[in-house]
Amino acid sequence: MRSAVLMRTTIDLDERVLVAARARARGTTLGFAVSEIALAGLASETPPNPSTPHGLVLLPSTPGHVITDDMVADALADD
Repeated sequence: MRSAVLMRTTIDLDERVLVAARARARGTTLGFAVSEIALAGLASETPPNPSTPHGLVLLPSTPGHVITDDMVADALADD
């Protein structure tokens, strides 16, 4: 889907993005291919985690990283 607004700009692309865009650009412009890749990335973004029934937002955890009550108390004492 092409937009009615066209804009020229200069951007620095990672080599991998340039290769992907060139591969996708067959029969169209490189700019259009880069736009399609960017729009596909935007469309694939996952929405934020929903709140739990208790209203708390769950944050992603790091496997093997444990935060103890003592660590929290030490951090609060530093304030």
